[in-house]
Amino acid sequence: MKPVGFLFFVLVSITSCLAQAKLYTASFVGTMGPDTVFVETYTVINNHLYGKVLFRMFENHIGVFHVHFYPNGTIREFNMMAMDPANSSLPYTSKTAWRFPFNRTMVCANDTCTVFVSRRDLPQEAIVKQAASSMDFYGGTNPLFSLIEWNCVRLAKSGKRALGPLTMTNTSVVSKISVRYTGQDSILFGGPFIEYTKIKVDAECRIISTDGTGTAYNFLVTKQAPIDIDQLAKRMTKAVSIGDPSPRDTVTANIQQSNLSVDYSRPYKRGRKIFGAVVPYDSVWRTGANGATVLTLQHPIQIGKTIIPAGKYSLYTIPGPQSWRLIFNKNVIWWPTDPDRGSDFAEVPLQVKPLAVSKDPFTIEIQETKMGGTLKFQWDTVEAYTDFKVLNK
Repeated sequence: MKPVGFLFFVLVSITSCLAQAKLYTASFVGTMGPDTVFVETYTVINNHLYGKVLFRMFENHIGVFHVHFYPNGTIREFNMMAMDPANSSLPYTSKTAWRFPFNRTMVCANDTCTVFVSRRDLPQEAIVKQAASSMDFYGGTNPLFSLIEWNCVRLAKSGKRALGPLTMTNTSVVSKISVRYTGQDSILFGGPFIEYTKIKVDAECRIISTDGTGTAYNFLVTKQAPIDIDQLAKRMTKAVSIGDPSPRDTVTANIQQSNLSVDYSRPYKRGRKIFGAVVPYDSVWRTGANGATVLTLQHPIQIGKTIIPAGKYSLYTIPGPQSWRLIFNKNVIWWPTDPDRGSDFAEVPLQVKPLAVSKDPFTIEIQETKMGGTLKFQWDTVEAYTDFKVLNK
């Protein structure tokens, strides 16, 4: 074949393949109360997912991502780069480098998923290996909703009512999730690690909207026509970022010559209904946000007939409309959305009463009394509390 004829043949073949490839582009807008927390624009073509997302929590920055999948729909390679919101061709220089790695890459092959992380505060690339035969989802504080949608579409193509267990990671933790129909246009996505996001889908199982109320992904998300992330970032980042929606704090007290402290994160209401919604009733709540809420005792304390020895405990609660339960857990490093219930040490009741003045953000107080002290958990118009004695003699 002559060179010109061969070139014409190749061009025709490429054009024909592109004409047959199904290309889908759209955007997601995520809100938390009155605040827009992210805007994600993405494209799916064959086994590739790529795009940009403007994140506004913590610090304004752009995430540039691409995901390549194996033919069975599991992740072959995941990559996310943190870029400057004023110019997405430049890396984002974060004030808190641990939250914003320059680059995260995950490669899954030979029953191992390896995550490579480059950060400003690390002299060399961090490498984390996960023993997993496949990986279906990569997500942390700011997940890609296009990747959630990818798994919804996988479900539709399978012809099944549910897919799972699926495997997810946030670099450090591996957990099991599922995606399943609960109605003709309704899906639940998630698992113990992130709870279950409620999703409305169209006939192709593409996301119309999601409701993550009461989950780790506590956003309301809607599908939109494609949005220019670069132009949007230049406008929106002129305003102050949302910052940390649940800043870390420590409360300390000296009760009867004994030191007690609680280190915890303090989420805000942001116009949302809290108990029975953001914090579901009759479910284990991390009692704060982000990492574990940790109580440190210099001496043992007694609540009712239960004695809690000196040391450190992660605190969990089970809120209810009329009463709560307080759990003391010996594992203080476990990520608290999937509690290590095998390390529970004790569980005690909490009394509940309404607050005359709404409390925001979530607040933990330790107050001294004539008999010892009172531990209080306050948010919105609810206070749960218990009295305790210090056993330091």
